[in-house]
Amino acid sequence: MHFPTAHADARYGRIVERLLRDELMPVFPALHLVGPRGCGKTTSAATLADTVLDLSEPGTGRAARENPDGLLAAAPGSVLVDEWQEAPEILGAVKRAVDRDRTHAAGRFLVAGSVRAAQQAATWPGTGRLIRVRMYGLSQSEFEDRHSFNPIDAFFADEPSEFPNSQWVRSAYCDAIVRGRLPDAARFDGEARSRWYDSYVEQLAERDVTQITEHSPRPAKLQTVLESCAARTGQLLNKQAAARDAGVNVRTADAHISMLEDLSVVMRVPAWHAHHVKRLTRSPKVHLVDPGMAASLLNLDARALGITDRAVGQLFETFVVTELLPHVEAASVQTRLLHARSGDGAEVDVVLERHGALVGFEVKSSESVGRSDAKGLMWLREAAGDAFRFGAVLYAGAWPLQLDDRIWALPISTLWTPPLDQP
Repeated sequence: MHFPTAHADARYGRIVERLLRDELMPVFPALHLVGPRGCGKTTSAATLADTVLDLSEPGTGRAARENPDGLLAAAPGSVLVDEWQEAPEILGAVKRAVDRDRTHAAGRFLVAGSVRAAQQAATWPGTGRLIRVRMYGLSQSEFEDRHSFNPIDAFFADEPSEFPNSQWVRSAYCDAIVRGRLPDAARFDGEARSRWYDSYVEQLAERDVTQITEHSPRPAKLQTVLESCAARTGQLLNKQAAARDAGVNVRTADAHISMLEDLSVVMRVPAWHAHHVKRLTRSPKVHLVDPGMAASLLNLDARALGITDRAVGQLFETFVVTELLPHVEAASVQTRLLHARSGDGAEVDVVLERHGALVGFEVKSSESVGRSDAKGLMWLREAAGDAFRFGAVLYAGAWPLQLDDRIWALPISTLWTPPLDQP
């Protein structure tokens, strides 16, 4: 059988490619790349593989079903198994190949395709063999080809960095929000992009969901729950509101939200908690993983974002969260993305936790901020004590300003602009 060789056709360098190439493939024999449809999983994996097995191609899919072990044995070098759900037998063959040669098999298999594995954890052949790697849409650092810079590592550094001024203005952030994170969506403007997102959501609700459940919900109900999540992106998860919007009970709404999570278009951000801090909210926040999708579902374009207060702060927060997600996945030390909220109403939009140390962010859509905008960070600093490493009010202005001890106001673009003192 002729095997097609992989070729690099990526428009943007991706953070996950460096993670796979430099850290994971030299160690693990099999890796499973997961993420929202259209985020670039196949393109990125193909740049790292010697051989691509696309099981959606009839001949390759048939060979995978009839003789999966033979197909893999004959494939040279590192192998991308794409669209594995077209021939689930291939996963058993990957498992057997890994079990036969654990010593010399590092980087042998990359697997991409359906998210169905999340629903088959008990029986899925990849359990214990396939290491899951999560991929997200394009970060601004990837759009600007600065994907080698990880801001999270800089924020956890022992000494504050020399933060740069910003060339970004508020309207530029609004443009970036509505452009979104998915590579195909970013190719379009205006009405064309809106139509693209409409089609994406329709396919999600009508077709993609059938890959993760045998009892598919009514597409209109699932889409309404997604719209409800978009309207509340960056807020505490409100299952009652989603149920009311969709005309279903709370249990059904929760199940629909879980399906959207499995499809990697919605995420729950857990709350930070510490045993020594009382009256902390345990409720998660909900975010769409693409601010462009959220803006489209809310019928907001960049101009509307510039002149209305409706959902603007939430979309700026979701923009920041989704900018950080690829860096969290690829950080040099395992890092968790959280939020923090007290029973008294003090809150911090984003909290990064690394081995107990904390970095906090408040997100503001305004072009000017003051010390009063940092009150949530001051609460977190007091509550966390020595664990609090650094905090910043991320805003749409141009200047870095120190507001208090270990607390700064920083342009949002600091997340993709290396510090001036970085070599």
